[in-house]
Amino acid sequence: MASVTKQQKRAKRAKTKAKAQRVARQHPQTVNPIVPDYFMPDVFDDDETLLHSYVEPDILEALNEEEREAMASLIRGDSGMPFTEDEMLLTEVYLVPAPEPSEEQRLAHYEVLKRAEQQGFLDLLDAFARGPIAAHAFYNIDFDHYLDVLVNTLGAYMMWAHGLDEATVRACIDDDDFYEAFRAVLGEIEMESTMQMLGIDRNEHDEPAQD
Repeated sequence: MASVTKQQKRAKRAKTKAKAQRVARQHPQTVNPIVPDYFMPDVFDDDETLLHSYVEPDILEALNEEEREAMASLIRGDSGMPFTEDEMLLTEVYLVPAPEPSEEQRLAHYEVLKRAEQQGFLDLLDAFARGPIAAHAFYNIDFDHYLDVLVNTLGAYMMWAHGLDEATVRACIDDDDFYEAFRAVLGEIEMESTMQMLGIDRNEHDEPAQD
């Protein structure tokens, strides 16, 4: 039987695949899809259908009933399972390793962040999330130290730009509003990546309807 870690990785890939399929249904490539979205079954509603759709047969055969339930819950992302929403987003956005920025690159990126911050807080978070510092820090992150990583990356910019001390920065970051905003930014980046993978032009589908 595959190890728990391998099962979790396969489950994560399955969830990503399912999300991609949902995006594809929400943004169809054809004007008149053959099967309307509301007739398409959601495999997440039934454990057995879910497992047979996304788990390799040899792995599924080796699972007992309790393990099958756990695997189905993991793919769905039910509460209490190993992958939180933050973990899933970070894992999906930062898929490949990135080199550690040099001091020169770090300071140059701080200037980019400073200009973005002038446009608004979400712009700052977006510029940070798409930049080289985050790309290096969040790949294969130890989630037990998520707050520390944020403080040492985005927080370091805040200390540089505003002269704040670490305690103040930590309090600003370790806040529900911050996590919600950063989650929204990561979700937007993840959605863009998924749509790009599917070859969907987001601008085309997001245009308001013309009268």
